[in-house]
Amino acid sequence: MPLLFLVLLLSNASAGLWDSVSNLPANVANAILDSFKGTVVSFVAPILDFIKAMVLSNINPYDFQDLWLVIVSVISCFYLLLFIFAGLKFLLGSYDAVQRKSAKEWLKNAVVIVVAVNASLLLYSLMLQLSSAVALTIWTEKLDSLFDIAQLDALNLLWVIFYAFGALLLAITLLLRQLFLILGVIFVPIGIFLYFIIPLRAYGSVILNFFGAIVFMQVIDAALLLGISMLTTQFASLEYFGTFALAVGFIVAAVVNAAILVIAILKGLSSVAAQNPELVVVAKAVTGGLA
Repeated sequence: MPLLFLVLLLSNASAGLWDSVSNLPANVANAILDSFKGTVVSFVAPILDFIKAMVLSNINPYDFQDLWLVIVSVISCFYLLLFIFAGLKFLLGSYDAVQRKSAKEWLKNAVVIVVAVNASLLLYSLMLQLSSAVALTIWTEKLDSLFDIAQLDALNLLWVIFYAFGALLLAITLLLRQLFLILGVIFVPIGIFLYFIIPLRAYGSVILNFFGAIVFMQVIDAALLLGISMLTTQFASLEYFGTFALAVGFIVAAVVNAAILVIAILKGLSSVAAQNPELVVVAKAVTGGLA
């Protein structure tokens, strides 16, 4: 019912728009509407190309290797401290089985940190390649038809505007994803480092979970577009349904992307709060003071 109501609303709005210019000579009215429509279609065309490119490809982390080297160089300054700390725990707790076990854990984590942090750019690149490969596997020729700008020629102006609105929302969330992927080059090695420092593991887990969600958002978008393609094919006989479904699908994909970002952030904050309840007390005190 809500979808049917929206279809009727757009149809009535389109009729009202036409009535507002119907007093003009027919050729003039058609020229005005076609001019607006052509402007909107010209605006949508590069957005559709951008969406397709962003769903099928990712950044190349090695383009930002200089930033990664700076972060890894800073982290490497702590390697010696970790080994010294693990060694001291061995010496001071040599007669205590619990302390010896803890020292072994710290030593093992220190070795893992050295290896994983220095391999983090490669690991991040492999994750992005895997995500792109899955998205390309999901992508079919039917999905290419969803991005055919020629299909907009048969639509009236308001349908084209609605289509452009949905495409723009999805493009914005995909652009945000690409920006976060760039930040991942910096934060993934930090997340790995923090994860293997036992007292700071919650912070490392937050960072790694967040960027993991960002990476595989691409697969979810490809799957959503595939579902939209199947839906439009199933109801191809219904006038305007394909364009309406695609525009709504763009909006749904944008909402899902935004939800993934928000949920990842909230889950991370929840994990940090659970590990550090004193931070919650401080935060409440600060917000209460501001209020």
